Amino acid sequence: MLWAGYYHSTKLNEKWALSGDAQIRTSQWTNKWSQFLFRYGANYSLKNRVTLTVGFAYFKSAEYTTSALLWKSEFRPWQEIAWKNNFHKINFTQRLRTEERFMQTVADEKLSGNYQFMFRTRYKFEVQIPLGKTKFDAIAGNEIMVNPGYMNSSIFFDQNRSSAGFNFHANQKSNFQLQYVKIYQWHSKAATMDNQDVLRINFVQQVNAFKKRKT
Repeated sequence: MLWAGYYHSTKLNEKWALSGDAQIRTSQWTNKWSQFLFRYGANYSLKNRVTLTVGFAYFKSAEYTTSALLWKSEFRPWQEIAWKNNFHKINFTQRLRTEERFMQTVADEKLSGNYQFMFRTRYKFEVQIPLGKTKFDAIAGNEIMVNPGYMNSSIFFDQNRSSAGFNFHANQKSNFQLQYVKIYQWHSKAATMDNQDVLRINFVQQVNAFKKRKT
């Protein structure tokens, strides 16, 4: 799979910021569509290292039938708490996110007006290590996703994503990221576990719209 994304954050004041991303995802390199999404949130900093976020996302996911390509909609409110820490220039990030997923269903190879609800929890850990005095960082992390409402069911486990790659600091406000992601995803309807290889390319931009007053 190939994932391309644009991420940005805008700091409004000492406590509040806005953040969002837009992504395009394909499968079989670029032979098939997989997904595109828009996600946005409002961030509130409790402390320098702890941030709370609430947001909303809209997804379009491709499903290929015997006769057509269907684009299923998904509406996803989400909430998150993130914690960052530094140790000898090594950056550690932990993130716990909850999602309320409303996913459009398909019946008889046609889009229906019905939506399946699924509550999902995801935990991510990531480490970022500067590579000497260069503009590059090494990045590695893991994220696991589960459906708490199905604790005793086969669909409790949703997927696991392990990633590794590099971050290039173009300037103080812009970064480019190149990562390899290994995904194991459970599909309950087909009773199969997908083993997916993803090349992820991101452009990350940070904007500070807030200037401290001089005392």
